[in-house]
Amino acid sequence: MAWAALFKKDFRLTRTIFLVGLVINFLVLLLSLYLVMRMGDSFFIFAPLLIIILFHIFYFPIMLFISLKTEANQMHLFLHNPQSATTLLLSKVLNGLIMMVVSLVVLYMMASLLIIPRFNLIEQYWTDTWISGLLIFVHIMIVSMQIGVLVLFLWSLYHSIKHRIGRWSWLALLGAVIIKFRIDAYFVSFNLTQWGDLRMSFPTFQIEPIQVYVGEYLYHFMCFIGLFYLSVWLVDRKVEK
Repeated sequence: MAWAALFKKDFRLTRTIFLVGLVINFLVLLLSLYLVMRMGDSFFIFAPLLIIILFHIFYFPIMLFISLKTEANQMHLFLHNPQSATTLLLSKVLNGLIMMVVSLVVLYMMASLLIIPRFNLIEQYWTDTWISGLLIFVHIMIVSMQIGVLVLFLWSLYHSIKHRIGRWSWLALLGAVIIKFRIDAYFVSFNLTQWGDLRMSFPTFQIEPIQVYVGEYLYHFMCFIGLFYLSVWLVDRKVEK
């Protein structure tokens, strides 16, 4: 199938980086095990894993940028692909997201290998630990997707205007970023996303309940979809001209 072939092609573009990332994950686990031998059952042994988990905020944007940069080097082949721009870009987005999820799941499994044999947590602690871990996972994905789709939009915008305004293209990209953040600031300042109150409590952690809003999740989702289809429009209508 054409979709399967396209998906495999996009996977090959970032396969090496993906495998290198998995090796780095394994090396971080070895570092954590070394800290276990030096420090014993201390929560500091999780510092390397926590750092690399948080670094995954940039995982999807980096993967997407590498894939798009490769296409830029052979743009004529990319633009003359019989698949629609939606299909071409969606394949890259899904590849990056799947790779990110796999890498994060591997890290979470490594963290569980350290937690389970060393900490005899009661049921309530386990519940709070895994729920908080899941929430961190989800929010890393959300932030990473927001940065990634902005990278996709800026790439599409750059290739749609570079032959029209030349070196001023970078100034236009900077202006687009500023407009995006001004729009975000507008929604925040007028509390347009602060509805659908959700409070997340973790009693065993002895911290105040964490307050989030359904409106914020919906806003980020709409931004992701909007920037994605704006990128599709630029590729379809502008880049090909």
